[in-house]
Amino acid sequence: MSDKKTPPPPALPPSFKIGDNFCLFHKGNIQGDIYTCPACKTNYCLICAKKAKLEGKLCIKCKQLILP
Repeated sequence: MSDKKTPPPPALPPSFKIGDNFCLFHKGNIQGDIYTCPACKTNYCLICAKKAKLEGKLCIKCKQLILP
């Protein structure tokens, strides 16, 4: 028999729940006006949505164009 020790299981990060007041672009609470994706109803900061549109980014959840 072998005396090799098995490594411990990987440590998973704590569960993180995203609320309705969370912007996935800047990864923080929504500040100011709200932009809602027409396809999946995900909320973003309007400022972040406008910046994402200029940079050609898509909705993080459904990959649709940002249209503020």
